[in-house]
Amino acid sequence: MRDRLTLCFSAACEDQFSCYQSPEDAKKAKLRNRQISKVLKQHQKEELKKLKILLLGTGESGKSTLTKQMRIIHINGFDMRERLEKVSDIRKNIKESIVVLLLAMNQLDLNLENQENKLSREFILQEAGNTEIHRTNEFLEHAEKLWADAGVQICYTRSHEFQLIDCAKYFLDKIPEIKSPAYVPSDQDILRCRCVTTSIQHIEFGVPDGGHQVKFNVYDVGGQQGERKKWIQVFDSVTAILFVVDCSSFDQTLREDPEKNRLLEALENFDQVWNNRFLRYVSVLLFINKIDVLAEKIARGRDILELTEKYPDVFPDFETFTPTDAEKEHFLDAFATATPDIRRKTRQTLPISVHPDTVKTAVYIKRLFKKIVKGELLLKERITKQDKHWHDEHSCEFFYTCAIDTNNIQRVLNGCRTLIVQNHLRRYGII
Repeated sequence: MRDRLTLCFSAACEDQFSCYQSPEDAKKAKLRNRQISKVLKQHQKEELKKLKILLLGTGESGKSTLTKQMRIIHINGFDMRERLEKVSDIRKNIKESIVVLLLAMNQLDLNLENQENKLSREFILQEAGNTEIHRTNEFLEHAEKLWADAGVQICYTRSHEFQLIDCAKYFLDKIPEIKSPAYVPSDQDILRCRCVTTSIQHIEFGVPDGGHQVKFNVYDVGGQQGERKKWIQVFDSVTAILFVVDCSSFDQTLREDPEKNRLLEALENFDQVWNNRFLRYVSVLLFINKIDVLAEKIARGRDILELTEKYPDVFPDFETFTPTDAEKEHFLDAFATATPDIRRKTRQTLPISVHPDTVKTAVYIKRLFKKIVKGELLLKERITKQDKHWHDEHSCEFFYTCAIDTNNIQRVLNGCRTLIVQNHLRRYGII
């Protein structure tokens, strides 16, 4: 049977140019075939030279913001057309934020302090279903009045109790600027603008390294539970994974599942990626992101204790946890790059503007992910059995990041670039 199949297909291959009317046409077709094959082989060689990076993590962890930073740092950023296109998305962020705050006030039994703002509240809620209302300045003026109300501000301080996008305060504070006809979004506005990723986003850029141009292909995949089934589509030929964690999400639940804690979901998600058999030889760079938001939450009196008490089998006792001096220094060094006015102090002294519990919480969260890497924390039952050498061919490096701060991200990416290139060369036995 095999001989018959071989004879059949070999004859077809030999006869692939016999359909042409003349030998001259057949000769031209063969030439075109050789040219196309040459181009395809060259393209394959070029593709193998590119380093494929995956951005993974749960929803709203900051993956898309990192992609924007890569555009700013390694490409030409955003042109005027792209900036003006973002105005509509920014106004949508404002609309979503003020509507969510007003609905949350009803749930939390909070009232407006200025009763004159009731007309603005009625207008906003009545027009909430209007998909074009965010384009009008009338809407922005009502939103501006409401945001200035003390009742709405109190509601904002309790935003961990409902689903509010991170950029809410930033854009609500900027309404006077945004409603101007001359408004053009800055890089910071674009970085903070929230748009749900529902497809695989791809950017490509080159970075000079050791006298050579290293090409990177970066894929950003949606992090919501419904989007993760798409991750498998981009696992092939991966050089490294940038796994992004929102360290400030310890007191929040998932937008798609109000019963599931975001930090616990991130830990379980990372556990699945780290122990995935298809990614056994792919190293992971873990970005402990949103350290700026973490600092703001701690300053407002929020803490991780409630979560640790609710899930004692996953989270060790936080009150008795003590970071080492080296761990504190690692965090403060990253925090200083995201906050220029902070200068590095001695290991024993923390900058006045950094609350000790901010450092403690960040290091505590990092330790949780380290426990997964070391196999000390088992969150999901293993489908594939692992021996003690299972993870010998890949590693995990940890970085504290503030995705909206270009200086911080540039510094981190510079460190990651060397690690990615070295791991790539080591993987193929070049070093």
